Amino acid sequence: MKHVTQLKAETLTTKQMEDRIHQVSSDIRRYRDIEHSAELAEFLDLKKIVETKEFQDYKQELLTTKYKDREEFKQLTAYNRAKRSHHVRWYHIYRGWSKVQEYVHFAETSDFAKLRDPEAVKADPRLRQMQRLGNSFAVKRYLVHQNSEQVKEYYRLGEIVNTQEFRTRNHFWKNPKRWYTTLQSQQDGKYNALKESQNIKFFLSQDPKKIEEYESYQEIFADACQWNRMQDSQWKPGFFYDNKKLKSNHSYANEEAAMNGGRNVACTRDGRMAVTVKAEHLTAPAWDAKKGFIMKDFDYTGDVIQTAEDFRAAEGMFQVKASFTGKANGAICLMSEKRLPILRIDGEKVTVGVTFDKFEEQTVVEGLKEGQEYVFTVIITKEDITWYVNNQEVARTANKLGTKLFLSVIAFLPEGVKATGVTSIDWLKVYKH
Repeated sequence: MKHVTQLKAETLTTKQMEDRIHQVSSDIRRYRDIEHSAELAEFLDLKKIVETKEFQDYKQELLTTKYKDREEFKQLTAYNRAKRSHHVRWYHIYRGWSKVQEYVHFAETSDFAKLRDPEAVKADPRLRQMQRLGNSFAVKRYLVHQNSEQVKEYYRLGEIVNTQEFRTRNHFWKNPKRWYTTLQSQQDGKYNALKESQNIKFFLSQDPKKIEEYESYQEIFADACQWNRMQDSQWKPGFFYDNKKLKSNHSYANEEAAMNGGRNVACTRDGRMAVTVKAEHLTAPAWDAKKGFIMKDFDYTGDVIQTAEDFRAAEGMFQVKASFTGKANGAICLMSEKRLPILRIDGEKVTVGVTFDKFEEQTVVEGLKEGQEYVFTVIITKEDITWYVNNQEVARTANKLGTKLFLSVIAFLPEGVKATGVTSIDWLKVYKH
């Protein structure tokens, strides 16, 4: 079964894809560093305070309330109005007179009650004097003003507005910038400053589930192609078979290039692994489906390497940055004893797919350029196998593998093709999920 998919214009370039991979790794480290920082702890503590309804209601009240609508303003205004009233002014005037003061002081003594006893008044010159004062115009006017509602209100309000508590409250509400004098304003300012800081903005912009998802991928195999000899790497030349009696280093009679036992595999000076199809004569054992192993003369050599003895996996994410050059065929595969390719170039076509027991599923990816590097990814779960070129999903199929697989890289020529080419790998990584 074959499908065709086109590489989209909006697909990331390989550099952008690598930058994204590195950025994800950097973002995870940064996220976890911030998660355990004093800066975030302070922000979260303030968040619990600042984002409450009570806090926001209080802030709104202080920022929007007009002083003239406050009870303090109303009480102080009423007090001053009473203080300027006719009754209060004359009350103070009369109270300031010495004769009135004398009468007022006498009224506060126990002798004041004797004024109601005529005999006592008649017998005591002092009582007669106080009686005359009480009947005087000044004292009578004083008493009228004293008993007025304005004076009563003046004293009632005076007991309120002349306290230190009232003065403090009034001073606070009279200030139009009152909010900025409060502890809450400091908390609010610090909270918003932290919220706008680069670290907190970054932390809040991340999806914790995605961070956990990224972290759930643990690297279990990597090759940056820095080795000089294959024996120093995790790769072995030849095909792999569980049956140790089977020949691993062999070719196929229906192909045009002999497998060369690892001699066509090398790490280049720029740190890439090159598996090459060369134009060179070689007589090598080849498997013929009808005759078995035969010796065959080849005009080209290719190669195959694999990780079966050192590394296998049934699920995970497999990534490789690779390019294909020339008209020869190259394949980067997941294999058991059957080829299960992650990606493959067949001449000028790039395909991704999987070979099952009874059929093969392939998708031709159009739009890739020969010799240009791409990051190829395959993610294998219990349910699905999904392929990506850079960030673009190009194929998906159900997982019917049912076995652990090893990595393999092959450079070969199918029957009837005469060409050379290089399968070049910059790096290859495998993650378990």
